[in-house]
Amino acid sequence: QGWSEGNQERVSINAENYMILTSPASWKELGEKKRAKAAAKLEKHRNVWELAQAAMASVDAEFASSYTALAVTHNFRGSPHIDKQNLAPFYGLSVGDFEEGTGGVMVECSARVLAHVNTKNRLGKVDGRYPHWVAPYDEEKDRYSLIFYQTMGRSF
Repeated sequence: QGWSEGNQERVSINAENYMILTSPASWKELGEKKRAKAAAKLEKHRNVWELAQAAMASVDAEFASSYTALAVTHNFRGSPHIDKQNLAPFYGLSVGDFEEGTGGVMVECSARVLAHVNTKNRLGKVDGRYPHWVAPYDEEKDRYSLIFYQTMGRSF
């Protein structure tokens, strides 16, 4: 794969690869070693960060300046969960050879309303503070995703 040696970061996550890049703004509370590790990781993957930042700025300039982390995934599959540390809705973008209309983000809007947010080749905004998960897609296909989220700063 080149960008990750498999899912080493969060082994409880069901994905072939899973990597989190964090913004320098989120490093204030980190110790010296963790800050240096985060900086080295961001530098190694700077091109991914900058391209993702440009994509986000093209649709939501305010959020592009406030998100604190970017999850980069390959073939992520997950059960319904809530992002308890998120301060705002997140944006998701997915690409790959999986079929259109599959692999989006499902979110419970209320007890009786379920939404499917199509993220294939587009950014979709989802409030991860509600139960959500990745919709099924063909496991023989590849699905890559970028998840932009905020865990520090001013909440929206």
